Amino acid sequence: MDPVERTELSILSEIGRISNSSDDLPRKLQRTIEAVMHGMGRDGASVFLVDRSGRNVILMAAIGLNQESVGRLIFPLGRGIAGWVAEQKVPLALADPYSDPRFQYVPESGIERFKSLAAAPIMDEDRCLGVLFVLSAETWSATSAEVTLLTTTANQLSGIIRSTRLFQNIQERLAHLSTIHEISMALSSTLDLKQLLALIARNSTQALHAQGCAIRLRDLTGDQFGGQAVSGELIDDRVRDLDARLAERVLDRTLRDRRPLLIADTYQDPGFQDLAGLPPTSLISVPLLFQDRVTGIITLYSPREGFRPFNEDDLQLLATIAGAAAVAIENAAMFERVDHLANEARNRAQEFSILYDVGTAMGSTLNLDRLLRIILTAATMGGTGLGFNRAILLLTNERANVLQGMMGVGPSSWDEANRAWTEVVRKHKSLMEWIQTGELFESKDTEFNALARSIRIPLEPGGGILAHTVLDKKAFNITDAASDPHVRHALLEMIKVNSFATVPLVAKSRVIGVVLVDNLFTQRPITDHDVRFLNMFAHQAALAIDNAIIHSNMETMNREIRAMHEQVAQSEKMAALGAMMAEITHEIRNPLVSIGGFTRRLARKVTDLDAKKYIDIILGEVGRLEGIIHDNLAYIKNVNPQFSLSSLNAVIAEVLMVYEDELRQRGIRIDRQLADGLPELEMDPQQVKQAIINLMTNAMEAMEKGGVLTVRTYPLADRRETALEIGDSGAGVSPEAMHNLFNPYYTTKARGTGLGLPIAHRIIKTHKGTIVFRNKEAGGALFTILLPWPQEKK
Repeated sequence: MDPVERTELSILSEIGRISNSSDDLPRKLQRTIEAVMHGMGRDGASVFLVDRSGRNVILMAAIGLNQESVGRLIFPLGRGIAGWVAEQKVPLALADPYSDPRFQYVPESGIERFKSLAAAPIMDEDRCLGVLFVLSAETWSATSAEVTLLTTTANQLSGIIRSTRLFQNIQERLAHLSTIHEISMALSSTLDLKQLLALIARNSTQALHAQGCAIRLRDLTGDQFGGQAVSGELIDDRVRDLDARLAERVLDRTLRDRRPLLIADTYQDPGFQDLAGLPPTSLISVPLLFQDRVTGIITLYSPREGFRPFNEDDLQLLATIAGAAAVAIENAAMFERVDHLANEARNRAQEFSILYDVGTAMGSTLNLDRLLRIILTAATMGGTGLGFNRAILLLTNERANVLQGMMGVGPSSWDEANRAWTEVVRKHKSLMEWIQTGELFESKDTEFNALARSIRIPLEPGGGILAHTVLDKKAFNITDAASDPHVRHALLEMIKVNSFATVPLVAKSRVIGVVLVDNLFTQRPITDHDVRFLNMFAHQAALAIDNAIIHSNMETMNREIRAMHEQVAQSEKMAALGAMMAEITHEIRNPLVSIGGFTRRLARKVTDLDAKKYIDIILGEVGRLEGIIHDNLAYIKNVNPQFSLSSLNAVIAEVLMVYEDELRQRGIRIDRQLADGLPELEMDPQQVKQAIINLMTNAMEAMEKGGVLTVRTYPLADRRETALEIGDSGAGVSPEAMHNLFNPYYTTKARGTGLGLPIAHRIIKTHKGTIVFRNKEAGGALFTILLPWPQEKK
């Protein structure tokens, strides 16, 4: 037996063993080319198979070529060596294939490693199944015996391919029958639409060896399609991305033709060739028909990276599944719609019950603060309320043209949330019961409430989502605040939640405020239904708030009328007192000037120490009386301020420089915190300086044994004001004195006129500012002056 015959016998014997093995087709092909390569003593081998369309050959196994090309390297029939051999159905041996015009070089394949090749068609009678290649790294001119050996091997390989495919077809048909049986059982086992869709998708994916299944059903209007299921044990993000990119086109073509759609390769289909970066993909799509009406679409995807493309048999199986599925889905959808209507009716009844209870609760008071507490508690209360985690209520300030936070109800942390919800569950009270026991109105000075009260939003088109809620008179359901152009970053930093809803409070066609709600802790999405219910609740709340505001305004007007009467009486009293003080001051001032003048002359001439001491006492008392007269005249005259643009920090610096030595002598340290970049203010520098001196003098007198004098300025940009704080570390002010601080001639000091603070108060008031006082927690008094910024030029 010659060597060629022995080689042929060895290869055919190995092919016989491969044919009888239980390996799948890819593995059998790989083992076959290994046997051929080693048997013929060459360096590489490969197999191309004709695809199901009969128009292309695809690389299915290779040794020596880049493995990334397997399943991807494709030649149309008649193109390249593989395409030519498959079309001509004759073997071919080329010692130098690169010079042959039929050769097509594909760099990604790795073919440049080889110099020569031989190829033989894999024939099944007169039909070509593919091409078998042997590759040589050295120049090789195949002999006729070697070509014959390769052809014989290719013919034996056709038997392997045919028998393996036949076995696979039998297995697939059995799997199809099993799938149809399973799906039939599933269709009759449940009326849960979601479960039914998942069963159909999973079984279809497995039976057809797909990587993903998308089922889209028409919505209740019959106009739109929505994705209901994307399933499959092999599913990954690639399939989801494919469905997102291809779904619309697949849907259009399937609905237009109203018949199954098979795309063996999206690369070859003109309807998808314009999609850049799309991986080679095979898909089948079948309409779900019920009573000649398309109720949905089922689509299977199979990216062609190691997976076979779909064929007509697959399409027929999916059409069979879709026919039965359409009936079951329609039944399940009908059951779901009926169940949905029943649930909706129950929910609507519960909502009306909640609105009735809340309305009753809101009608129990006309006190605005209590009413706001009731409204926000109802918005955040589970069971008998709306059940949101947190709620903020803001009211419009028409004079300042801003939306300002009034109150916030809700926990500030998970621990606080757990405690609050545990307490509510334990006590199990209705909203009215919380109101009647008074527990609802106990001190609620929480961190979240303080945050809510700090919110100030300008009511202008660029004011953000809260301003839009007022200006547009409509609700907003914000699902992704970080990317929403209407949501300002400052608001996000405050509430620290990415999804929330806002609804306007509309009373008598006028927006009087906004309610903001969120689910920071439970992370439950706020649905459109929640927003509709919140709108109904807000309408009820707005009417109650409007009534409370009217009531509050009437009470305020009554108080103002009483205050005006008291002010008129006080003005008349002060006018009489002023006239009297002016007369007394005039009568005292002239002799006092003479006394002071002569005493000073005596002080210059007298050398006796005892006499000198008494003269100094007289001069001190004269100075005190002159100060009293000066303060009285300053308070009585009420000089009009001379306004100019001036720096508040500069005025403060001048005062501190003048009093620097005296403060040092008193043992008082200055804590100076003057903010940079403050805008200049429209003010009378001399009058403001006098007000600061009066407050600083008051602070120094409160620290007889030394201490810390705090002088701080900072901007309030949202209110367009500059704040000045002057504080001491003394004993503070008693409650009785606190109510009389700014009343003229009231003093707790042994020596003093009681006019320093009233003069400062009047100066700040003539500058359209405010001055407020409080005792500091650490001890001492703190006066805060707020002066307005100049009007913006338009």
